[in-house]
Amino acid sequence: MIKNRKEYYRKCKCGRDHENKFIRGMFKYSDEGETAFCVAMLDHQNERHIWLSFITGEWPNTNQKDCAVTCHVYTNEKGRVFTIQNGEDSPFSSDDIFDCYQVTREQVLAVNGAKEWFIDTYLSLFKTDDEIGNYLVAENA
Repeated sequence: MIKNRKEYYRKCKCGRDHENKFIRGMFKYSDEGETAFCVAMLDHQNERHIWLSFITGEWPNTNQKDCAVTCHVYTNEKGRVFTIQNGEDSPFSSDDIFDCYQVTREQVLAVNGAKEWFIDTYLSLFKTDDEIGNYLVAENA
């Protein structure tokens, strides 16, 4: 379930004259788990990409209380590709991710079970929100 879903647009950083759609909200991914999220839905030269950050609260070994973990999702000839990324490489501004510390890829992968949680949670979000879940599929239609 998604609560407080908000959409907004921002001019793309690529230098071309177009805007990207951003979606923020609270995602209840299990009976015990809830996380804020921010999605950037990018379209560059008819290639769609999704950047996604989950706000996790404290992340192990960062000494930070408010953290965001980030991934990049896109398609290629083999299908959908999910990669955990450094948050600083994303299109998100500090405001988009609630001024949270952007966890690095290495910091995410250093935590046992974090990659699996990230994959399960992103897949659940894609199933819950049709617009986000179908965004990459629409480019192949």
